[in-house]
Amino acid sequence: MHDSKLWYLKKMDIFSGLTPDEYAVIDRGSRSLSLKKRALLPYRGTAGDAVYFIKYGRIKVIRTSPDGRSLILDILGAGTLLGELVREPAGDDEGVTAEAMEETLLCMMQRDNFNHLMELVPKLSTRITKLCGLRLKRVQNRLVDMLYCSVEVRLARALLNLAEEFGVSLPDGMLIDLRLTHNELAGLIASTRETVSAMLMELHKRGLLEFRRHRILLVQPMKLAAIAGR
Repeated sequence: MHDSKLWYLKKMDIFSGLTPDEYAVIDRGSRSLSLKKRALLPYRGTAGDAVYFIKYGRIKVIRTSPDGRSLILDILGAGTLLGELVREPAGDDEGVTAEAMEETLLCMMQRDNFNHLMELVPKLSTRITKLCGLRLKRVQNRLVDMLYCSVEVRLARALLNLAEEFGVSLPDGMLIDLRLTHNELAGLIASTRETVSAMLMELHKRGLLEFRRHRILLVQPMKLAAIAGR
């Protein structure tokens, strides 16, 4: 596998079309960071100091409550950003960590270097601002769902969102190309593993989805969208 830092960055949509000098700024101001599966990237104290671009792999961002319950705030894939555009208020990232769901390669930039890059390349700043805005809206929508929607609706919406982000179109449906445990799905929708397992089996019996080697195939995405209210 190619190990050049810039080779990966040039493959990302947000970095496409930059000049050689602009790529050189990224190269000088960043370093690569490899994470093994299940390795933790301490989010507390780092979100305000550094920004991470995911070159390949998958990261889940988790918030753990004082009583030990975990909520998955987001799942990020290649080409996305980990770390906010502005420093969080003191203590706002308490209990938040990022965990590699598989072998993952990151590009890490100190915030000073990142801010300098944004000043030098306004079009990049616009792209990243838009990307972060879309992600924030997605997370906010899920939090609203947790307050007002049933578990079935929340699960249907979560599966459809995952298919949009990680889906692979197959002749017999849309495969979510992501290994997710029932615990992780429960963490995404603020439910329990037992409830999610029962709901998945019910959707399977109704012919809406199938299980393929620890992955989920959406056989009837339109019917699932009807459940989701879309």
